[in-house]
Amino acid sequence: MATNPKNPPEEKLAEFTKLLESSRKLQADILNYGLEAADLYVEDIDGDWLENWDDNTYFDSIISLLESDDPVVGRVRQKLREKSTSKIASELEKMWQISDDDDRLFAVKNLLSGDVSVASSNRDINDKNEEDGIELLELAEELLEKLDSIFEEQE
Repeated sequence: MATNPKNPPEEKLAEFTKLLESSRKLQADILNYGLEAADLYVEDIDGDWLENWDDNTYFDSIISLLESDDPVVGRVRQKLREKSTSKIASELEKMWQISDDDDRLFAVKNLLSGDVSVASSNRDINDKNEEDGIELLELAEELLEKLDSIFEEQE
């Protein structure tokens, strides 16, 4: 199995270690300072960030995209016609949290394929499966580009 040259295992381990250290520091601060630890992590603690918490999620934006007349979204809905819009949006929101671009792309591709892979010894069927895989990968890429443009607008 080839490793991703963009993000080798050593970098992933270093990133994980850094995140683990951050979470341990947060836990220690909460134990030491109690609720006052929030002042260390939230810039505008007295602001309206809690009232606007729902505005900070991408879920509503994904729902809006999935309900639009966009041709890419139409193809996505066709592939996932058994799933509700909210279920698709929920899964896409989770996938958006994946830090590695390639992992995110393949997670969306797997969502679009329904996590079903069909193997066959028939060459024509294998060629068709390969074409479907490429088509799904391209569709996943187009969908992620749409999501990326929407989320950039929100920031």
